[in-house]
Amino acid sequence: MNNKKKFTKSHIISALVLLSITAEISCTHSISPQPIVSFSKDIIPILNAGCLLNSGCHLGANSLNHEIDLDSAVAYTSLTSKGYITTKNPTASIFYVELTTGVMPKPPLAALPAGEQKLILLWIEQGAKDN
Repeated sequence: MNNKKKFTKSHIISALVLLSITAEISCTHSISPQPIVSFSKDIIPILNAGCLLNSGCHLGANSLNHEIDLDSAVAYTSLTSKGYITTKNPTASIFYVELTTGVMPKPPLAALPAGEQKLILLWIEQGAKDN
């Protein structure tokens, strides 16, 4: 008795159909792209709440830290021209590191919520655009 199974044309067609259905299903469940993070709409409000309004540390000429001014009119230039942002290695950006390690904002202000930290990282990963 010969137990070898023979693959017929029908078996091959069925296997190809099954493979194509599986491939189509897996392609329809792809990861959705991240939303574009806007500096003016997403990042500035975070800076306003944590770095300017509640502390005044980085607010214009009267700020406690004259090195970096996070007033919305000059915040982007202040962050990017002084090397606080590293788009080639976003997690090494001084701006991101200080906000995620507890260096900033200084006590008694609370650390930025994880969602805001992730938004800042995503903005840097997307090229830290002035948008």
